[in-house]
Amino acid sequence: MQAIIRLFFLCSLFSLAACSKMPTNTEPDYHLNYDLYISGGRIVDGTGAPPYQGDILVKDGKIAFIGQAQGQKIKASQTITIDPNNIITPGFIDAHSHGNPLADNNDFMRSFLRQGVTTIILGQDGTSPFTPLGEWMDDVEAHGTSVNIAALLGHGSIRTLSGAGEKDKVSPTEQANMEKLLAEGMEQGAFGLSTGLEYLPGRYADRHELNGLAKIVGKYDGLISSHIRNEDDDKIMASLDEVLDQAEFAKVNVTHIKVVYGKTREQGDAVLARIRAARDGGKTVTADVYPYLASFGSMIYLYPEWAKREIEFNEAAAHRREEFESFLRAKIKRRNGPGAILISSGKYAGKTLLEISKITNKRPEELVIDFGHRGPSTAHFIMTKATQDAFITAPDVSISTDGSPTMRHPRSFGSFPKVIEEYVVRDKLLSIEEAVYKMSGLTANTFGIKSRGVLKTGLAADILVLNLGTLKANTGWSDIHAVPSGIELVIVNGHLTETTPTSPTKVYGKVLRKNLEN
Repeated sequence: MQAIIRLFFLCSLFSLAACSKMPTNTEPDYHLNYDLYISGGRIVDGTGAPPYQGDILVKDGKIAFIGQAQGQKIKASQTITIDPNNIITPGFIDAHSHGNPLADNNDFMRSFLRQGVTTIILGQDGTSPFTPLGEWMDDVEAHGTSVNIAALLGHGSIRTLSGAGEKDKVSPTEQANMEKLLAEGMEQGAFGLSTGLEYLPGRYADRHELNGLAKIVGKYDGLISSHIRNEDDDKIMASLDEVLDQAEFAKVNVTHIKVVYGKTREQGDAVLARIRAARDGGKTVTADVYPYLASFGSMIYLYPEWAKREIEFNEAAAHRREEFESFLRAKIKRRNGPGAILISSGKYAGKTLLEISKITNKRPEELVIDFGHRGPSTAHFIMTKATQDAFITAPDVSISTDGSPTMRHPRSFGSFPKVIEEYVVRDKLLSIEEAVYKMSGLTANTFGIKSRGVLKTGLAADILVLNLGTLKANTGWSDIHAVPSGIELVIVNGHLTETTPTSPTKVYGKVLRKNLEN
């Protein structure tokens, strides 16, 4: 069944020609001086097609030739001869990323490059500080970026800018303001809208509000990437249905898909079945997943509905303390106990709520309130491998990190190599061509990125060379910032790129604007 689903996606995205083993261009221009000649290796082109031996020629930042080149005739400014057993792939595209490319001197985003990610999609979970978007894009271009960047507009951000903020219901004027801001952002190059329906203020949006915005996104052929309202095992289907309503008007993507408290493979398969049924009904519905069993966020996940807003939290802490603690005690137990909540920022970073409770002689629920409204960043170990493997191995689910260079979670630094290391090499649950497709071509198609994601003549030369024998994520909870191994070369827009954290070398990423990509 997985092979059938993948074949359908392949041929719908790249046409039947993509299902053949060899590229269409058969001979390079021997009179042309190419910028880069990658000689040898097995090409995995990002379409899902089987690997084949071949060479790649690059000119002016784009792929000029793929196939069997006659090395003695090729003229190139730089030639790289690689082991014939190594794998050549497109640069990976991260379907869900966080971070600020304006934060420092371009070292910031190299944590993505080190795991093979050459393009990231920012503006996730309903939050995007870059409004107006066009000005932010200009600033990033002037500053420089080590990775290519595509952006979504955050629903929560435009809700705040519209004047609605954390209101239970927006007014017609505020709805019109949101739709205007969204349309302006789409015209400036946004690839769509992100929603964070579990967060503030997104959780207060109703279907009328969301469907109105979906119509704007659909008008511009964009995508809604949604952190759905509730990922718990007993709430996820209703949350999916809400997003599928929006798919009447625009393409939708269920981001960092998971079943919180899931225990079985069947629970993951049931979620996929719901998505595929909607797709069979004519809706464009996709999903992405990261390969770790802990989520990441704030303490707000733990609060009752009547203590989500800061004013409500403070009121509950002052006047409903016993009731508040009782709720938290039950919620913490439900989320696998205080030992499954890891504090990731501040004084107690690296310690669980249980460990901090023992250090301070305070009850876990007491600590949560005393931390204050948002509290420190936290990792929540609330998933199981059996359920999540359904998504990680699904041929129609992209791979993401949901990470950032400053997030204390191994997903920020090892998600992509982890999938290959564990699911391709170790457990053989995915072929290398399936995994690469989920990391590149599928993601490009999902978000409408037309300039990259596949090794194809005329597309951007974002290229990786991988050694599957040494490829490892190396990252884990004991060494979150470890550097992956086995990613031999990273090429961004035709340039060999230095991935070390403090490299003084130039950066070659671009800002991608929908319908104006380069």
